[in-house]
Amino acid sequence: MAWLLLFIAGAEEVVAAVAMKHIDGFKKKWPLIVMTTGFMLSFFCLSEAMQVLPTGVAYAAWTGMGSIGVSAVGILWFKEKFNLSQLVSLGLILIGVIGLKLTT
Repeated sequence: MAWLLLFIAGAEEVVAAVAMKHIDGFKKKWPLIVMTTGFMLSFFCLSEAMQVLPTGVAYAAWTGMGSIGVSAVGILWFKEKFNLSQLVSLGLILIGVIGLKLTT
């Protein structure tokens, strides 16, 4: 259950970060609401997961999921350019998150 909460926290971090891109200097209300709600839910789920998982493992996995997720959205949705070294680096983060899951 803790890893499911951690996955939800990572997904909400991605939603919040994508909404942040659309805020336009706090001029747009809905992206601000989505961002605030997303981060609140993300932090809540992360804090709940930390009640079971070691703090360092939970935080490292959460930031890794967020980094990979936001990068994937940037590449797929916003058509941001990426290169092989960035792809390899994201792959290493993924391997690290999987390693953390397998060892806890």
